[in-house]
Amino acid sequence: LAEGLGYQVAFAPVTRLVGCQQLAERGAREASLGLWRKPEWRKPGQIESGGFALIRGKVLRVERNRGGIWLEMGNSLVLQVKPKLFSQFDIESLQNLAGREVEARGWVVDRLRRGQIKSGQARWLLPITAEVMLEEVQ
Repeated sequence: LAEGLGYQVAFAPVTRLVGCQQLAERGAREASLGLWRKPEWRKPGQIESGGFALIRGKVLRVERNRGGIWLEMGNSLVLQVKPKLFSQFDIESLQNLAGREVEARGWVVDRLRRGQIKSGQARWLLPITAEVMLEEVQ
């Protein structure tokens, strides 16, 4: 991570080394090393396939229901924090992200392909697996 040869990822509740990983990645980002020479941030409307992605965009709406907290990033993408992970997150901060620019990372899932999409829902889903996988852009 310190050399910019990978992206930091985390899955709650196994987040013991996250602080160290964040510092290593932050140093590589600031020095524009490796992958951070030209980061491949995508906007929500630029997603064309599933897989790992770095996303940067504005949260248009936040909704909480029994499926979790949903951060709508436009017609095509939604970020989800599942209820079982709520204890790992600052829920109030998540609910206040509407209208704010965020960076998210993780594995994008094509809900259309899985048959999990209903009319009016975003095709692409990015589950947020730990708090460090979502940051507000300052």
